[in-house]
Amino acid sequence: MQNHGLSTTRIWIYGSLGFPLALLGYPLGIWLPRAYATYVGIATDQVGWIITIAAVFDAVTDPLMGFASDKLRTRWGRRRAWVGIGMPFLTTALVYLLNPPLGSSVLYLAFWYVFLRVGTTLVGVPYGAWGAELSNEYHTRTRIVSAREVYVLLGLIGAAAVPALVEWVHAEATTAVMVLNAYTMPVVVLLPVITLLVIVAVPEPPPSAREGHVRFFQSLSLMYRNKLFLRLITIELLIAGGEAFRNALSLFFIQDYIGAPLAGTLYLVYFSMGLAAIPFWTWLAKQFGKHRSLSAAIVFVGAVSLTIYTLEHGDVMAFYVLFALKGFCFGSFAYLPRAMMADVIDLDTLKSGDARTGSYVAVMGFMTKLATSVGGFALIALAVVGYQTAPGAVNGATELEWLAVLYAIVPTISFAGALYLCWTWPLTSVKHAKLQRLLVTRQERLKRAAIAQL
Repeated sequence: MQNHGLSTTRIWIYGSLGFPLALLGYPLGIWLPRAYATYVGIATDQVGWIITIAAVFDAVTDPLMGFASDKLRTRWGRRRAWVGIGMPFLTTALVYLLNPPLGSSVLYLAFWYVFLRVGTTLVGVPYGAWGAELSNEYHTRTRIVSAREVYVLLGLIGAAAVPALVEWVHAEATTAVMVLNAYTMPVVVLLPVITLLVIVAVPEPPPSAREGHVRFFQSLSLMYRNKLFLRLITIELLIAGGEAFRNALSLFFIQDYIGAPLAGTLYLVYFSMGLAAIPFWTWLAKQFGKHRSLSAAIVFVGAVSLTIYTLEHGDVMAFYVLFALKGFCFGSFAYLPRAMMADVIDLDTLKSGDARTGSYVAVMGFMTKLATSVGGFALIALAVVGYQTAPGAVNGATELEWLAVLYAIVPTISFAGALYLCWTWPLTSVKHAKLQRLLVTRQERLKRAAIAQL
């Protein structure tokens, strides 16, 4: 695997698909639970179970998609064709999820949520594998993933601007369903246009000597024996799961516990801070390693979360400041684990001779989706403690205290486990350089053997 004519322009074009994908991630993670539970009329725990059970579906489809993406090469490459096929699935599901008819049944949400997961699998798995294969250099991989994360954060800023605009127009009459509706046109227009641009403009690496050689169950066995990969997906589950758990409760905490108005505007500031911080986290990763940069972000967010727990109703300005500080770390959580994964895949490639990036990205993607589904457990827990989400409902001190514990303390406990795994991460830039030299030697040997057989 080499750079294959990878210019800065192509790096940024590749990353641009992160923009429309972020437009769908924010409303579905933050606004969908509130919209369907409070205004559409589906019970909070049922919304939670749908989000959670969708992970079971992904447990089957994601590994299959990764294997297919690794195994099948078309005239357009191994990754680009799948991204193009998945885009219409993703767009269709979004149109229906963002525009729920009043009184929609739980089956409506369940069907379109699963349909959405089909689209995200078809697009997300090969797209992630594509990026991991664009370069073999330790710090260039950080640049590729950080460029994509810049677009993600720009997309999230744009996504946060949508509810801010709705709030500006409708003021206190704003509902979560109004916010969901407002995302429809940007997603429907931008997702297919930018997908086409990326497919046309960004190349794929040429076939390797033993591409497609590893069988499905052998592939799973090799991944299971890759101990660093098991450690990395555990880190992803702990970090992304903690954040997803918090995000599902975010609007309830902001609006009901703190009593802060203009939640959409607050998220605009949050994601803007995340974008501004990307150069800092990239610099820190270059100076001290990706794992140490991620560790620093974990410590910082944990401290902010514990401070948020000490706030009381009406501490709006203090919450705004702490929430913005938490946003400073948002980007590092999203892109540093993926930059680390590209290095981990090289260990497997050295053993198998086949760069099965799609399979690795699929399992990593499944863990991310599994982590996202942890947000469903947050909603279930909220229902278990007796918290009321119906319009005009009043919750007592006990229910509000439980909301604070679930929002601030539970994610911090999850982060503590991730911190230990990150801090003791062994694959540094120096060790990775040695690994790359071994890979180059092996690839050259395999090519010579293939030529000798002709």
